[in-house]
Amino acid sequence: MKTNEPTLQGCPYDNLTESLCLDINLSKSEKRKAQIHLQQCAICRDKFEELEAIYTHLNEELSKPVSNKVLDLAKKIRSKDTVYGLVVCEPVKKEGEKSLSYKTKVLFTANGTGNNKSKLSDFDFKKLPQDNIAIRAMTDKACDKLLLYLWSSNRYSFEGLELKISDKSQRAVFNSAGVSHLPLMKIEDLGDKVIYFKEKQNNVSASENRFANIISAISAE
Repeated sequence: MKTNEPTLQGCPYDNLTESLCLDINLSKSEKRKAQIHLQQCAICRDKFEELEAIYTHLNEELSKPVSNKVLDLAKKIRSKDTVYGLVVCEPVKKEGEKSLSYKTKVLFTANGTGNNKSKLSDFDFKKLPQDNIAIRAMTDKACDKLLLYLWSSNRYSFEGLELKISDKSQRAVFNSAGVSHLPLMKIEDLGDKVIYFKEKQNNVSASENRFANIISAISAE
């Protein structure tokens, strides 16, 4: 029996199939060898096509902004002292130029004690003016972070968007799904501020592998 011939236990190239799909841990020669093998092996080819469909769909979903219902669920299953809330950012109009400065207003915060019944899904974001940006915020005391999730009716990707608060030195750079973080603070401290959004040059290589893109999409780092 040839060493590369499929057996009842699978194919000796089986372990390369997912690595090829994710584009990780393969040298150029290994990648070329795996690609040639896919043309010859129906078992690996079927597996590759199935994984390709899964990861393509996963990448598409993870690049979308996090929904309010998902954040409501996350708050529900987190510890009772976790606080989350909604901050709306309204553009500060400047005559003759398109402004990237915004004035913030905290619409609600909730800490799970039952005193405040509001949920993010109670708000109809479609009623917000199109030029507003919504910040959904959630405290994570375990990591000393304030997690941030952006929403905008006229922006699909937030990749490289940078947030700066006028009276603070902290900055937050968002991934394509609008996820980032600041050092732990009260959500109320984001209210009644002038903040700035600007496009930050994306230094990530266009050849970054699919695995790195998935990790980036789900990470607030």
